[in-house]
Amino acid sequence: MQVEGWDVPGYFHPDQQKAIKAAAKGEIPVSKTTLLSPFDPIVWDRTRAQELFNFTYQIECYTPAPKRIYGYFTLPILYNNRLIGRLDPKAHRKDGIFEVKSLHLEPGVVVDDAMVAALHETLHECAVWHQTPQVVVRQATEPGLAERLSDS
Repeated sequence: MQVEGWDVPGYFHPDQQKAIKAAAKGEIPVSKTTLLSPFDPIVWDRTRAQELFNFTYQIECYTPAPKRIYGYFTLPILYNNRLIGRLDPKAHRKDGIFEVKSLHLEPGVVVDDAMVAALHETLHECAVWHQTPQVVVRQATEPGLAERLSDS
């Protein structure tokens, strides 16, 4: 299929034709905030992430610690069809703590109550999945955000 602004054609599986048409018409509601794996197709292809989302991403676990910018195993944050930032998580299963060592928002991202609520829910879903029900956010680029996302 041709995609406006692309020099090369886009491809999709025929089973997804109905969803593609609905998306083109703006009929698919944006309702899910999630953390992406570094191997998710959205960010695995760095060129695609840059072109579609203006998001530069590199997994830094193979980068020497002093040269890391965002953390060991940063996960991109997808919110309202935008990559709004990334976080560096660590599951401490023995202690039941899901630690976010750092949370970096992209330039220009405006923090509002809806975003905080969505991030809070997403972090807690991930924490429960890791059997670490307590969420602790150590630092965030936005003042006060770490406290709003952490459990008291």
